[in-house]
Amino acid sequence: MKFRHRLMLAALIAVGPLARPVLGQADPLTGQPAAQVGPVARPTFAQAGQLARLGFGQDTTTCPQCVVPKKIGRASWELVLTQLIPWSFNHFVRDAEWASISPAVWWTNLQNPWQWDNNAFLNNQFSHPYHGSLYFNVGRTNGFNFWESSLWSFGGSFMWEIMGEQWAPAPNDLLNTGMGGITLGEMLFRSSSLVLDNTATGTERTLREIAATLLDPVRGFNRILDGQMNDVTQNPPDWRPSKDRASLDMGNRHTSGNRGTGPKNSGDQFFVELELDYGDSIDDLDKKPFSFMEVTVGLAEKFNGSRAIQDLHARGSLAAKTVGQTDKAVHRLAAFMTYDFFGQPSFEYGAQGFQGGLVSRFGKANGVRLHTELLGVFQPIAALQSDYFLTEEGRDYDYGVSAGTTALARVTKQGFGFLEAQGTWLWTGIISGFNGDHNQYSLNLEGKIYPIGGRLGIGGGMTWYHKKSDYNTLEDVSVDGFQSRIFASLSIPRWNKD
Repeated sequence: MKFRHRLMLAALIAVGPLARPVLGQADPLTGQPAAQVGPVARPTFAQAGQLARLGFGQDTTTCPQCVVPKKIGRASWELVLTQLIPWSFNHFVRDAEWASISPAVWWTNLQNPWQWDNNAFLNNQFSHPYHGSLYFNVGRTNGFNFWESSLWSFGGSFMWEIMGEQWAPAPNDLLNTGMGGITLGEMLFRSSSLVLDNTATGTERTLREIAATLLDPVRGFNRILDGQMNDVTQNPPDWRPSKDRASLDMGNRHTSGNRGTGPKNSGDQFFVELELDYGDSIDDLDKKPFSFMEVTVGLAEKFNGSRAIQDLHARGSLAAKTVGQTDKAVHRLAAFMTYDFFGQPSFEYGAQGFQGGLVSRFGKANGVRLHTELLGVFQPIAALQSDYFLTEEGRDYDYGVSAGTTALARVTKQGFGFLEAQGTWLWTGIISGFNGDHNQYSLNLEGKIYPIGGRLGIGGGMTWYHKKSDYNTLEDVSVDGFQSRIFASLSIPRWNKD
């Protein structure tokens, strides 16, 4: 132990076991003026972490997982492992042609131009982002913060494009895996933190560890390596948001409209949708990235060429600045990162992107509140149902860059329910596909009430959608869709939003 550390420890011992200084004097750990006199039972998380960083108390801290050291060596071989497992399956089990790689292939990939690939929609817009989430959490679960882990997501994506496939590296794969991996990765990391509980024991502990590992496999693997699955200790403070709420909706939805150049269709579907609101939609925007996030997962019966997974959306806060605040209103400029996957009967759309603009809240906590958003949208990579483009590999969508706006207004009654309206316009310039551009317009209305103890309720909604596709050398196409929904809703815990 360094001399200055011994001196600090001696000073702490001299004044007693973690006794506070006299009123008005500075606390030796926090540097803040003391607010009261008297001993404390144990240091705060911040104080314990500071003591650990000074080099003592590490073997007796009540929260050994509060400060995770960076393990770049372990993260490096885990990054290789997350690529080696899927490659081995495709090479040795499926005998996939693209998995036949060699140093000669790697050199060719480094030299030749990148090409847009033609994989099916689910593969490019879901499988690649999910694989990127594993790369991201290789960094995140080995002590790297959000921004540092983002480099692991893009680094893993680049490695795979150059070394994991025989085919030419693809820009859409790099962006979908890198950006989607960041958004899904942090969402899964924080969701698994919600499930984990270091104070739990027995069957509850086992079930929590299994569920968290399913959400974030890399984290589960590292908890095994570190012997943390059975440790009974305190939970790090950032494992729990300022507030959280989940809702499970089940019911029927009726969809009508045409998909591409096909005829109009209509039908009913049974659907299940899970929503998670994590953190406060205003107060947490300026904290660490994704201190506020919204997640939606929707499953439904197949209809009109749709797939079972019809909705997967994640949006997390990146940064914010307060531009106005009174007793009854707060206004903040905020930035978000987004992942969107739509597999609706009337359209398919997948994108990685950003939102930014003005977010406001009016009213007080225990009354009626109004939450509004006016945001610009930028999506560096977007995949949109094409009317003409089709390949043997199953790609039937155009790739492009999207930009637009979205506006939202939500009226909330504490403990009762809400009514929400959102309108969105997106322009997509086609980069890969038939030359042209797409304009999408949507309007969504939804409401929920929870009259039975704030937990059981009912809801309904409707969505109008229109797409106008202007092609340079082909006939223009318009697509229209309408959907109505009615459902039962379960709120966990008691409904409390905004």
